[in-house]
Amino acid sequence: MLKRFAIAATITLSMGYAAAVSAAPLAVTTSPDSETIVGGRSVDLPTPPVAPIYFTLPIELSIVKDPAVTTNTPITDSLKSDYAAWGAKIRACALQKPSFVRKVGDNQQPFVVGGSEGTIKLNANDKPVCQV
Repeated sequence: MLKRFAIAATITLSMGYAAAVSAAPLAVTTSPDSETIVGGRSVDLPTPPVAPIYFTLPIELSIVKDPAVTTNTPITDSLKSDYAAWGAKIRACALQKPSFVRKVGDNQQPFVVGGSEGTIKLNANDKPVCQV
């Protein structure tokens, strides 16, 4: 019985490893000419299992800042009396993720996590806000 369990566990682990290796990359960014990377212009973070040796970039992330947004409550400001729409927007906002950039010197490169770019950005006061 123990032998069968060990064989089943080994097969399950090997299948899980193959699925993780074949999965889409977790994050994608571009590489400007100022960086010393040999190879392509697009850089994908490795899929699991991740070993520290795979990281060749200094990765300094920040959330995108939108100085045009000057309010801390854009949803509330746009939907003052429509409580049902306000609640729906707040629920949708809670499911969103931030829009990241990778700092490269004085420049910024998009940093897409999970296959889609986030929508939450910092306003002019450095507060994270959802887009209306």
